[in-house]
Order: sequence, then structure tokens, then C-alpha cells
Amino acid sequence: MSAVSDAFKNLLKRIQPTGGELQAAERHFGTIKTRLETVFAAKKFPKAGSFSRGTFIRGRSDVDVFAQIPLEEVWWGNAWRSSYTILDKFRKEIAARLPNTKVGRDVHAVVVEFSDMDIDVVPAAWGGFSKEYKRPLYYIPNGDGGWMLTSPEIHNGYIALKNRESGGKLRAVAQLFKFWRACRNPPIPISSFHIEMVLASEEICTGVKSYAECMTEMLQKMAERDCAGILDPYRINGGIAATKSEAQRATALASVKNSRDQAKAALSDERNGRMDDAMRRWDYVFNYRLFK
Repeated sequence: MSAVSDAFKNLLKRIQPTGGELQAAERHFGTIKTRLETVFAAKKFPKAGSFSRGTFIRGRSDVDVFAQIPLEEVWWGNAWRSSYTILDKFRKEIAARLPNTKVGRDVHAVVVEFSDMDIDVVPAAWGGFSKEYKRPLYYIPNGDGGWMLTSPEIHNGYIALKNRESGGKLRAVAQLFKFWRACRNPPIPISSFHIEMVLASEEICTGVKSYAECMTEMLQKMAERDCAGILDPYRINGGIAATKSEAQRATALASVKNSRDQAKAALSDERNGRMDDAMRRWDYVFNYRLFK
């Protein structure tokens, strides 16, 4: 086993979430849940994002939760209510419950900035049951005042399947890529969901490959696609964007290309026995946090 492989394995151990972080997330969920159950008659709070898929990393990940509200909250008469209106109502009510905590609004969610982590609360109205996949569908804000369908259970099941087929490697590489994203200066605004769906749909972790090879292939794939969105393989919500804006996409692409070039050179160094050079390059890719 090479020094590079050992370095990646040690890094993976370091970035696993602590039991305290997981317990804190549950406490924060409970605080938010109490308010939304009272004000919006919210019925269920399915976990979403990295937290639900087991790719949450220590001290670096937002925690996502859907707050399922009655359909009549978003459908009034014969028209949809603006998702901006619902997000603003969520923000106002959560802020009233947590007056000393910063509560803002993102594209799809209300962001509650606790001292130890951010909780993204996504308003989600019941969208029926997928006849084809036998899983729940939800309407969530689409970022433009409207609503779009999604299904965490369907997508999470797909990612879990691809993770099993990779022998658990997909989950590990997703965590490594998210740590890389957080280490860059400034941090790279690539969506966690996009990262995992690219890893799954492109089968980057399938076969006999090292973590270094998977990371390099992922960076190469992102560069080839110019960090553009990918099509949802289940055709539930169309495209799965990498970033929230064109400006963010340009920032992400520049960093992806720079890291891709260094990763390729590091692989060449490793294959030619230049381990010290390979380690230095990978440390640079992770902004000198590979060993810290």
C-alpha cells in the first residue's frame, strides 16, 4: 500500500462526524420542528442532503431537513402561492423561536446558523406518490418563486445502490471531495447533491481504483462538463445544478481545473515512484490540509 493511499485513509478517519455533532443536529432539528408543527401544521420532517446519505463530514457540512406542510399552504384557490412567500414565512417564524440565532433565506431553504452548524430547512408540500418508483414526491421551492418536484428517497436510494456496487467507495470519495471543496480558498460552492449524483451516474468509483484515482477522475469529469448541471436520471426535477449562479460556476470551474492538473501530475508521480512529489501535490490540492 502506498503512502498516498495511507494519507487518504487517514484523512477519511479525520473527517468523519463526531457523535456530538450528530446529537447536536438532532437537538437543532427538534427546536425547529416544534415551531413549524405549531405554525404550519407541519406533519413530517424527513432528513435530506448529506446527513441522510451518510456523507456528512466533520465540521464542514450543512444539515438539511424537509418540513412537510399541507398542500393547501402552497396551493390557494386555483394557483400556486409564491415559494418566496412561504420561505419568508418560515424564516420569520423560525427567527421568532430563535431570536439570538441568525436566520436567512437561500435558494431552496431557510438557513438557520447555529454556532456549531447550519441547518437548512426546506418547505416541502406533498406531491403524491411515484407510481413507477413507489416513493413519495414533494414540491419544494425552485429558486425562482415557483415550485418543483423532488424525491429524496428515490435519489438517496439510487446513490446508496451505486455506493454498494462500488464497495462503499462512493461514500468515501464523496466525503473526500466535500473536504476538498471546503479546503479551497475561497470554499468551492459545488452542491453536495450534485457531487454525489455525478459520482453515481458516471460510476466513477466502480472497479479497482484508488481514492486518488477516483478523486482525479471526478475532477476531470467536472472540468470536462464545465461544472454544468446534470440531468436527473429519474426525470423528476430536470437538471441538478452544480452551483447556484453563473458566477459561482466560474469560480468552481477555475478551482476544479487547477486541482485536476495537480491531481493528474500526482498520479504520474506515484506511478513512477516519486512518492514525496505525489504527496506534496496532493497536499497542495487540499490547500495543505491533507495531513492536519
